Amino acid sequence: MYCKNCGKELSEEALMCPNCGTPTGNKPHVRKSAHAVSSASLGVIAFFLGCFSFVTGIIFGAFFYVYPAASLLLYIIGATTIMPALATICLGIAALMREIQSRYRVLTIVAIVLAGISLLFLYLTACILASRF
Repeated sequence: MYCKNCGKELSEEALMCPNCGTPTGNKPHVRKSAHAVSSASLGVIAFFLGCFSFVTGIIFGAFFYVYPAASLLLYIIGATTIMPALATICLGIAALMREIQSRYRVLTIVAIVLAGISLLFLYLTACILASRF
């Protein structure tokens, strides 16, 4: 490749002529970070965490409703339902704030709804149990 202004020979990757400074019109190559997580993968991770928290929320919420004296179960509920549900909501919002494809957008919204339902179910179970005592 040659410079349009002075005719000096240039490399194919050159952004400008080193002799006269004329831009070549080549666009710089931008390397993506190896640590960058795509918004689609955030949506998929949020979906699986949302499904997990939904299932564990229903199971442990119903179990805690039947056996309210099992205080150890509160730690299990926190570790397997509340934390993944909160992580789902955070990841889902982060994925939705980025521009993602429509199929992953729907998946992410479903994940946020499932996490919200599981948290709501646990909250209602706790309210019912509190009214018993």
